[in-house]
Amino acid sequence: MRILITGASGFIGRNLTAYAVGRGHEVVGTYLSTAELSHRDLPKQGVRWERLDMQDETRVRQLVEDIRPDAVFHLAAQAYAKKAWADPADTFRTNVLGTIYLYEALRHRPPEKGVLLSASGAAYGVPESLPVRENTPLNATNPYGVSKGAQDMLSLQYSLNFGLRILRARLFGTTGPGKTGDAMNDFAKQVAAIERTGKSGEIQVGNLDTLRDVSDIRDVVGAMWLVFEKGDPKEPVNVAAGRSYSIRWIADQLVGLAKVPVKVSRNPALLRPTDEPDNRADVTRLAALGHLPEFPLGRTISDALDFWRAAPD
Repeated sequence: MRILITGASGFIGRNLTAYAVGRGHEVVGTYLSTAELSHRDLPKQGVRWERLDMQDETRVRQLVEDIRPDAVFHLAAQAYAKKAWADPADTFRTNVLGTIYLYEALRHRPPEKGVLLSASGAAYGVPESLPVRENTPLNATNPYGVSKGAQDMLSLQYSLNFGLRILRARLFGTTGPGKTGDAMNDFAKQVAAIERTGKSGEIQVGNLDTLRDVSDIRDVVGAMWLVFEKGDPKEPVNVAAGRSYSIRWIADQLVGLAKVPVKVSRNPALLRPTDEPDNRADVTRLAALGHLPEFPLGRTISDALDFWRAAPD
């Protein structure tokens, strides 16, 4: 199967690409900047890399025509909440207009096996009750979440109106060794840097009181594949652990794993304008597809710390 993975150079994309290549598929992966091709864990064998800016409608259409994929995994997005607050218009141009450009191209060149959208639990915002079920109204509280909600609804619209098979995997917290921009890896990277000094130190943290439903990337890519193979376009699927962990607990785990004394220091500059207190998901639909997670968060934290310990100075 020839698979187009947009945003394949990103954290989830790199892992999904490796997973698809490992299953014997032909993969074309897209990246935005050449710097993204320098990641240590970027798959280099069995992948054709193509530069793609989702805001370039002509290039999106040309790439689809050139590749004629059997399947598409749409991951490309401006995924940083802080950047979305700073420049919401650019986030919408990439996430919303870019998705329209892709679906318009695919409408004229439908992939035989279908499309999977990497949707987001951020679109739910602050739910009235927990766990968050797929029928919970989308009520995003930040520009990134709104853009992902729009992607989600566009996917259903194109599926209903044009007969495209578009599955929606609503990813909650996804982490693992090598990710950047999330609390766990940020803490782990700081701990590894302190260890290299051989002295005690402190890590800078934001809000430690929030609770997050967090899954290991190695479980998430398998779950995404299940949704793609067995899902129903009319029914989005939460991809999550079904359990929430406090950011404080994650920080405490890393402090406990550190080889030198480490303290935690709260930095107000790291606080977000809004922060959902908890986002634990209902994973009944995912479990019904046969998903069995294999990586507990404690192992993920340890593996992430080892990743940053091995990183070049």
